[in-house]
Amino acid sequence: MEGREQIIKKGTAYMNVWMYTIREFEDALDDCKRGCINCNDDPVHAWDEGVCFYTGSLEGQDGAPSGYLLHQLADKRSVNFKTGGPDGTDVDGQSKLNYDLMDEFALGNYQLQSGNCPSARKTKERIAQLMYIPMIQGSIRYAYKVDKLQGGEKEKAEGAAFAAAVLPRVHAANSDAASKIYNNLRVGASSTNHQEVKAAFESVYPQLGLTCADIGGLWNEGTKSYYPVVWGHVKMLAPPRL
Repeated sequence: MEGREQIIKKGTAYMNVWMYTIREFEDALDDCKRGCINCNDDPVHAWDEGVCFYTGSLEGQDGAPSGYLLHQLADKRSVNFKTGGPDGTDVDGQSKLNYDLMDEFALGNYQLQSGNCPSARKTKERIAQLMYIPMIQGSIRYAYKVDKLQGGEKEKAEGAAFAAAVLPRVHAANSDAASKIYNNLRVGASSTNHQEVKAAFESVYPQLGLTCADIGGLWNEGTKSYYPVVWGHVKMLAPPRL
């Protein structure tokens, strides 16, 4: 039952709400009137709704650590991967992802207001790329928990939910990489190999418009160091920037 609960909770927040956020941005672009200043109120309203779905109603003006939707997820995963702060090198504070997305949200709003529809679409595409970061981080984190830390039903379910949220995009980039991630993290997987999952994601970062620096390294707050990762037969600390 614990696994089913996690699938429902994570699937609702990180799959359904994720898609509806993008849908609102697409709605704004559909209504954008090119080259028309002061006649794009409806697109701007739809764009703002997308930002609201991303953020949720509990974050407050300062984005403090509360809430249940995508903004909060980005901040939680930044603690796990040491990608907090404006430079993406801190454990505490707002995630770099949320700093970057708020800039992109504001840019898209301005582009819509000024009728610059083609540029607004490019901004939307960049937003979608960035929004995959916590899904990748979550997949890698729970693959590690299941493989190295004897994770049980709860951890397996969370890994499956995060992977399901990003697998279609990975498949579009490389079907073999998607198959490796799926076979390791799917519901009922016979085994999970963290390094195989991590390597499969890293192989498609260029196609996803992301880098290893965007994802970070799996951070152990207890030891103030990165969790060790086995590369071939050599055990080393996972570097944050590869």
